[in-house]
Amino acid sequence: MNGVPSYGVFPAGYFTGETVSWTSGGAILADVRHAVGKTVPPHRHEAAYFSLLLEGTYSERAADFDLVYQPYTLAFHAAGTVHEDEIGRLGCRFFAVALLDDWNHVIEELGGARAHVFELDGGDPVWIVLRLYREFYARHANAEAAVEDLVYQLCTHVARRSADETEEPQWLGAVDANVREGFREPIDLRAIAKQAGVHPAHLCRAYRRFRGRTISDAMLGMRIQHVCRRLIEGKDPLSAIALESGFADQSHMTRIFTRVTGRSPGAHRRLERANPIQD
Repeated sequence: MNGVPSYGVFPAGYFTGETVSWTSGGAILADVRHAVGKTVPPHRHEAAYFSLLLEGTYSERAADFDLVYQPYTLAFHAAGTVHEDEIGRLGCRFFAVALLDDWNHVIEELGGARAHVFELDGGDPVWIVLRLYREFYARHANAEAAVEDLVYQLCTHVARRSADETEEPQWLGAVDANVREGFREPIDLRAIAKQAGVHPAHLCRAYRRFRGRTISDAMLGMRIQHVCRRLIEGKDPLSAIALESGFADQSHMTRIFTRVTGRSPGAHRRLERANPIQD
């Protein structure tokens, strides 16, 4: 056809794999399970969506990106983005939030998506999606407003910055890497600023401006994300996971984890074990 490639088009809320979905708040929430590994040929989705890997291994690639997921990796995909998927040998499970048309208008009003596919590291977006995951399993009759509120929050995290903001500094990427790699250690803003070559005050101001949260919040988010992974990987006691993840003790971890995710570490572990990839 005139040299133009033909791609599969997936309607809103459709994903390959065993899918259980629920529509609420103008979004389609879906639990998607793959029992075995496979490759999904190039395709595109009619609706923009978020995908949070809960278990297993999974990757997506296209001409301009190659995204490898670990459990609790969250990514945003703009509508119509062509890509192919690779499901790991032992399968995977992820939770998706597909945005129906009205939400595309909301994102455009906020300035439009800042890229067609990108990962949202740690912090608020992951926990917002986990709260949507909780709403999905509870299926409360009055959940519509709660889901809508949460999706509004997600949209603010994917929109471009307003036109009057200056360009993001190049050194911010190195700070992101520092946060990802050093989240277990006590936060040393002076050391991070020295490595970036800027004053600590400038570091804090720029990070909050372009990342939408403080560095301490970002590191806390990475700690909680790590705890989520450890809870499904084995049977290590919560006290050991707390110390490994950078918390003072189990009580500290439980208090922060519950405040951020809405449930305790023990309850999170029980929920994940009650919903494995394979029955």
